[in-house]
Amino acid sequence: MLDIFRGLKNLVKVSHVKTDSIVFRLHYSITVMILMSFSLIITTRQYVGNPIDCVHTKDIPEDVLNTYCWIQSTYTLKSLFLKKQGVSVPYPGIGNSDGDPADKKHYKYYQWVCFCLFFQVYEGCVSGPLET
Repeated sequence: MLDIFRGLKNLVKVSHVKTDSIVFRLHYSITVMILMSFSLIITTRQYVGNPIDCVHTKDIPEDVLNTYCWIQSTYTLKSLFLKKQGVSVPYPGIGNSDGDPADKKHYKYYQWVCFCLFFQVYEGCVSGPLET
């Protein structure tokens, strides 16, 4: 696992012509390394192993349902956040979804996080130091 991060050391380049301050040099070199590290960690967590497990019965094959859960967004019900956990609801915001569609709060983020971090790393590499 540490061998992956040793390769990131090559992204830090020392330039002999200094057109900016140490703060900016640290920003565009260290930030790129941090974002690349997090992007690698999140990508391996999402695409290697079993990133999501949907609760299901044996009627539907597990791999089919997990793929559906991965593609579809998750949601909570706003009206169920104030109910007593363990008595009325199994977890705050989770319960029977029959009702008003406006009561649902959708969360669509988890499968796109690694791509956003990667594009930020790319932007950090492209807009690195100006050398004269």
